[in-house]
Amino acid sequence: MVRPRTVTDDALLDAAAAAVAESGPAAVTLARIGARAGVTAAALSQRFGSKRGLLLALARRSAAELPARIAAVPDTPALIELFAGLAATITSPAEFANHLQFLLLDVSDPEFREVTRGYARAVERAIAGVLRSSDPELPRAVHAAYNGALITWGMIADGSPADAVRTHLTRLLGTCSRPG
Repeated sequence: MVRPRTVTDDALLDAAAAAVAESGPAAVTLARIGARAGVTAAALSQRFGSKRGLLLALARRSAAELPARIAAVPDTPALIELFAGLAATITSPAEFANHLQFLLLDVSDPEFREVTRGYARAVERAIAGVLRSSDPELPRAVHAAYNGALITWGMIADGSPADAVRTHLTRLLGTCSRPG
């Protein structure tokens, strides 16, 4: 007899995201994720196949969610605040380093890289939809400024990551909207 699932995949992926932010993808264990979600490591393994399978599911969910959130934004100020809000979830340079470790997985593993490539394209299409700019390179510049602001904040750790993102995106988008 099959036991009913009492914890949703979303709840498990939320627990995985928190555990990865806390310890990084290399150090995180199914047991740690399971403890956060109230399930056993065996249950996670059964559901996702392996830690790699769980991390890949987490990457796929993120790749689907953020572009949709961006596309729902009504204007440039709201776009800046969306990105600032994402940055505000980062609590320390050490936590940000754990996110960077996930990015290394995203660019080094072919299956993760494919997810990441689609994610980046979808994010930039969503940004383009919000900005409605005649400059086809602007969405990539916004995406790069967001990521660059976080990396610079992680190196310097001055102020908050949200303020760093807000400052850089406001500077970029303000410059792009000025005449001449």
